[in-house]
Amino acid sequence: MRFSLLIASLLLLSACGERVDPELLKTAVFNYPDKLSTDCPSGEKRGKAGLSDDNKISNGASYNLRTPTNYQETFAHPLIVVFAPAGINSRRSERYVHLTQEATSAGFIIAYANNIRLSLKAIDKLSKIPSDVQENWCIDPSRIYYTGHSDGGSISNALSFLPTATTKPTAIAPSASGIDGESLKTYDCPTPLPVMVFHNSDDSHFEGFGKQSADWWANCNQCSDELAEADKNGCRAYKNCPSATSQTYYCEGPGSHEDWPNKNHVILDFFNQRY
Repeated sequence: MRFSLLIASLLLLSACGERVDPELLKTAVFNYPDKLSTDCPSGEKRGKAGLSDDNKISNGASYNLRTPTNYQETFAHPLIVVFAPAGINSRRSERYVHLTQEATSAGFIIAYANNIRLSLKAIDKLSKIPSDVQENWCIDPSRIYYTGHSDGGSISNALSFLPTATTKPTAIAPSASGIDGESLKTYDCPTPLPVMVFHNSDDSHFEGFGKQSADWWANCNQCSDELAEADKNGCRAYKNCPSATSQTYYCEGPGSHEDWPNKNHVILDFFNQRY
């Protein structure tokens, strides 16, 4: 894989040190349906409710996991896997994207992967996280989503089109990915899936990469290359996508490479659609 890697680890470490409202890092109560389905037999999944740190896989990957505070072990939850920027562990990644409260209040289980230095071998290791989560927590296999910033955005992309990836996502929302258009053209298009690409307007490390990757996805998803006007969140939809499962968006806002786009409600609304 010919990634164009211009890793900004020090910048991202600095950004991850910024103060975050601690409430955003707490798990929340989810309003479960009155009649709970029994998607997983009681007692079969042994993962605990709330915070579960330092979950290790035999291949060397590891992650922290968050569930709704009132997690129900028989109900199949959607899963979000957040892949970390370069040099960032799962705890710092959680502070950086601060998705925990909003995601768990919407019924998601969310896994924060520890960073492994980017390579095909590392991507293969990280690809096993969703299946490991499913062994221990009740997950809806038709609702698995990937996001992440910089390295994490690149990994979210790669796990969608690499043929060796073990768990294909339902949709992805990569941010500040370091894969350019020329690199993407060397890969076959995967099965169409919804994609929302985030890239900041002042990203001088991967300048233009976001739009290039969004164009590649739009082509793979058989959309037009024409973009609609930007909405209030800076997101532009590619026109004439043939179905809901091929919707493609390019979202651009102010900020440099080290800035998380801070559009968590947009990402969760995108993932919460039923594709």
